[in-house]
Amino acid sequence: ILGGFSMGGGMAMHLAFRFHQDLAGVFALSSFLNKDSAVYQALKRNESALPELFQCHGTADDLVLYSWGEETNKMLKSLGVSTSLHTFPNLNHELNRTEIEKLKSWIVKKLPVEAPKAN
Repeated sequence: ILGGFSMGGGMAMHLAFRFHQDLAGVFALSSFLNKDSAVYQALKRNESALPELFQCHGTADDLVLYSWGEETNKMLKSLGVSTSLHTFPNLNHELNRTEIEKLKSWIVKKLPVEAPKAN
């Protein structure tokens, strides 16, 4: 799994959807892709399975607008990415406990359980 917050989430989406499509998933918190992103161009030519996107965004974000994150989610979904967008009313460009707990639950579901080690 690869992910990040703000520009880190944008970088994670670039790496995951352009170069590392074998990942279990990618998360992007308060992040977006530009309207003419190279990610969209790559996905138009893609025929492989894609990592799932877990995305969170606050509606009061005045640095990375919620509409940008929402538009990114819709565009990726239209290009074959399985996405989830979790909206947090009144949250600015920051994280909150609920968001981190949702992310943790998603990560635990995505990663395989480690087999017990034999002695």
